[in-house]
Amino acid sequence: MNLAHNLSRFALSFALLAPFMTGCIADSSDLDAADLSEDSVAETEQALGPQPPPPPPPPPPATCQEIRNRNPNAGDGAYLLHIDHDVAKGWTAYCHNMASSPAEYLTLPNTSASANFSQYTVGGAVSGSNVRTSYTKIRIDPDSLLVDIGDQTFSSSSGQLTHGGGPVTSMPFGVGMSCDASPSGVGNIDLTGTPFAVAEDAFQVGGAGSSGSAVYSVDNRVVNLSGGGFCGWICSNPATFNPFNDAGDFQLALEFVPPS
Repeated sequence: MNLAHNLSRFALSFALLAPFMTGCIADSSDLDAADLSEDSVAETEQALGPQPPPPPPPPPPATCQEIRNRNPNAGDGAYLLHIDHDVAKGWTAYCHNMASSPAEYLTLPNTSASANFSQYTVGGAVSGSNVRTSYTKIRIDPDSLLVDIGDQTFSSSSGQLTHGGGPVTSMPFGVGMSCDASPSGVGNIDLTGTPFAVAEDAFQVGGAGSSGSAVYSVDNRVVNLSGGGFCGWICSNPATFNPFNDAGDFQLALEFVPPS
């Protein structure tokens, strides 16, 4: 009787304690998953280590070639370039020949009849008609800021005369010439509306009995030219001998001067 009573009490006590006992025993699969998760985090952190900062963005393009390098499908048109990759020296270039040999041109806002032209005025030792070439864009080297005065890609010409037995049908940029012993050759450079100005003392007269002047105005963005002789001219330094047709090279010096 006592044995049966004691067994009954033991069974009752076990039944009461069983729920608490099972809560203290962790499932082995739960422990393994927890260890694996902690190990994975530790391994990931060790593999990554201190992360370097992201690389800086590429500098803004300075040439049309750089535009093409970044986008081989870029076509001819207007692009924002930056002199020396300086974000404070931006200018709008017209990129030409993008499919082969990209070249930078400066678009000239003022294309009136009295702006951005060069003229060989007839008279004296030359006959024919005044040769005048007007420009809508000029070729510029974005590194040196020199203008190729002989590049007539974006120009139009009128008139024809004979000089030394040969025809003259066009004139380089920034030139005035004549052969009547006076500075009757005229020209104009007008860079208003652009962030460029003509460098001071950028011109000289040349030829026989030459005379002429370069009159600067509008913060050196406008230059009115007169030159001539027998025969003589005014041209950017170093003055090209007989600067007519497509004579000249990268020689007219500009300066970056943002509009105030």
